[in-house]
Amino acid sequence: MLSQSNISIPETLMFFKNKGVKVAFIVPTHTGLNKSIMDATSGLRLFLKSNKIHDFDSQPQGTEYKKLLPTLLFSKEDVVETTTSFYRPETKAGDPRVWIYDLKKYSSAGDLIALVSSETKLVAINCSNCDLDSLFNNYSNELNRILSHKIAILSPVAAVLLEKLRVINRMGYVSTLRSGDTGVGYTLETLLGIFANSSKAPDYEGIEIKSGRIGRNRASQTTVFSQVPLWAESNLKSSYEVLEKRGRYNVVKERNQLFHEISCKSPNSYSMQLELDEVEGRLHQVYLSEDGSTPIKEYDVFWMIETLISRIEQKHAETMWVYAATRRVGGVEEFRYTTVKHTMGVDPSAVAILLESGYMTVHYLIKQLPSGAAKDQGYLFKMAPKYIPMLFEYVKNYDLSK
Repeated sequence: MLSQSNISIPETLMFFKNKGVKVAFIVPTHTGLNKSIMDATSGLRLFLKSNKIHDFDSQPQGTEYKKLLPTLLFSKEDVVETTTSFYRPETKAGDPRVWIYDLKKYSSAGDLIALVSSETKLVAINCSNCDLDSLFNNYSNELNRILSHKIAILSPVAAVLLEKLRVINRMGYVSTLRSGDTGVGYTLETLLGIFANSSKAPDYEGIEIKSGRIGRNRASQTTVFSQVPLWAESNLKSSYEVLEKRGRYNVVKERNQLFHEISCKSPNSYSMQLELDEVEGRLHQVYLSEDGSTPIKEYDVFWMIETLISRIEQKHAETMWVYAATRRVGGVEEFRYTTVKHTMGVDPSAVAILLESGYMTVHYLIKQLPSGAAKDQGYLFKMAPKYIPMLFEYVKNYDLSK
């Protein structure tokens, strides 16, 4: 599905975000083009529902309940008035289907088709055969008239917090109040008068604050949120079972442990990988092995994509991502908080894209206690800071020195 795109989806997604335009993607296959049918993936369904375009959940099965929407299709030099259909067949449990009429004339298998939110009609853009910059320049008046753009105003609480961060910036370099990786966040929160607690609620009057050091490489990712698997329906029912099944003995620590990053892109050294089921809306963690020459795939645990989106919405409805320059003086780390990235509104269609592209990964941190029980430090979903803007509908950067 999306993984079969012939161009980079994350880069294309960032183009639309820079334009302030909400978007979801579909990728037609050879079979889909020939049969004029495509699965409506979970990301697309969430996009359609959140933008009040179409709700598959309330649509009865059968072609008589098919919904048709007028659609403007952009492809190469063509701008075509067509129609998009949404329906649920009576067979196969009514799996949601979508189709853009005449798409076969204007696209090939593997082309990346953007579906764009509009108040008057659906807009479909073949990103694989269009020059997007030229498209938005040549049709700027028409596109601006029909496309929905995300505009956000800094809230009073955010404005107060931003001014407090500017005051902290004017303090120059400050010594860390805690050694180690967590020092950058702990020091900032202390300066803001926020005291450490175990609550999952946002840090500052409804605004989440995340801190990081400038210049960290991809290996030093930011934890966006944490979420346990859906234990009740997974094959492995607890952290203990995951550790027993996939952990390895650490001679130095004298314990079984599992500290590993897991990605959709490829298996890690423990033969564990993430697998996205776009139709069912599930993120699986699988284990890959071989029985002789026969590959074997075991499904360990899974998360519902909709649950992950809800968790991000809960954690990051509004967030200030604060970054600090660092130095060491007399062996003590010092910070100067210099820039802020302000984000609002989770983009539901982006979560699956970021997972499938490997820009968002899952980190297992499970160890065996002396009692034999397993202790996890959360199932952490992490991203490199530079990819974080893709996750949100609204992003604005601030230089705290100005």
